Amino acid sequence: MATGFNVNSNISSMKTYRAFAHSQTKLEESIERLSTGLRINKASDDTEGAAIATRLSNRVRSLQKAQTNSKRTIDMLQTAEGSLNDIHNILARMRELAVQSASDNLNTKDRSTIDMEYQQLKSEIDRIAKSTEYNQIKLIDGSQKATVSTVTGVGIDSVSTAGHGGQKVNSGSYSFEYKPGSLKLVNKTTGEFEVVDFTPASAGEIKTYQFSSLGLTVSFDEEFDLNNVANSTFEVTATGSTVQIGADDDADSNLDFTLGDATAKGLRLSQSSLDNLAGAQAAISSLDAAIEAINDDRSFIGATQNRLEFTATNADSTIVNLKASISTIRDVDYAKEAMELAKYQILVQSGSAMMVQANQISQTVLQLMQQ
Repeated sequence: MATGFNVNSNISSMKTYRAFAHSQTKLEESIERLSTGLRINKASDDTEGAAIATRLSNRVRSLQKAQTNSKRTIDMLQTAEGSLNDIHNILARMRELAVQSASDNLNTKDRSTIDMEYQQLKSEIDRIAKSTEYNQIKLIDGSQKATVSTVTGVGIDSVSTAGHGGQKVNSGSYSFEYKPGSLKLVNKTTGEFEVVDFTPASAGEIKTYQFSSLGLTVSFDEEFDLNNVANSTFEVTATGSTVQIGADDDADSNLDFTLGDATAKGLRLSQSSLDNLAGAQAAISSLDAAIEAINDDRSFIGATQNRLEFTATNADSTIVNLKASISTIRDVDYAKEAMELAKYQILVQSGSAMMVQANQISQTVLQLMQQ
């Protein structure tokens, strides 16, 4: 459309400037993308893509920390397993001494000499158990084990928690329910329970029952009142370790476990001695139980380490896939962007040249006035 000659509004120059400004903006965006390697440098570049990429990036960072947690826990468990291996070797030597002492062809002096080494080995077990730590966290001294307190009612001789094999014991208030032939132990805090076959203890007798799924062992004497079992209660305070192995706040992202008490007391060896025949014979059975407990702990540690290895591997695989997704959304295609750069470089240069031509249109008016 012809616009005639005027000097107040140079429409051609204005249109040329608008095209030039657009090309200049696109050129700057292209340079920014090529210099950063990112297609999305601000939310306005791709609102939806920026939101998705940010969400995935946060997920990756969380998974990286969870993976680090898994690897550090493997290191912690390896520290505990190394000490348990040493304790196992000591127990094997102590059993040799017990077998040696459990013979009538030794005199009192001989047994006293054997018992001297036996007691020193018990002390070394305590030293190892109490000094084994990771990042100032005691591992096998019993501090990882749930504790029992506030035992009420009569007839409960003792309550002990699962000290070995990694079983987690839940905190809570526990009570009993009795039906002829069976006894039910209930965690009133969590609602979990277990029923075992039950026969009351006779006079002078102590009977021990294992509530395996709850991780508890309870011993009763003849005074246990079957008519008022609800009055027999105790409290359990759980300790142990919790490891965040996932990126979410749910049960599947946490690993809970306990490590057993590997002290002489925790292995029920604190009172054992070889200074007499009966003590030596009893020590053999006690040492067998202690060795089995250590084996349970080592088996649990090995199984947990293997699980955490797979956990770390899975996290690594997920991180790689998420980073690939982020790259697809956010990273620039250099070949395509280089083509865009060349395009807008040409448009900016040609636009600049056309601006000169458009500005010269107004000069035609002066030429007309001079004629």
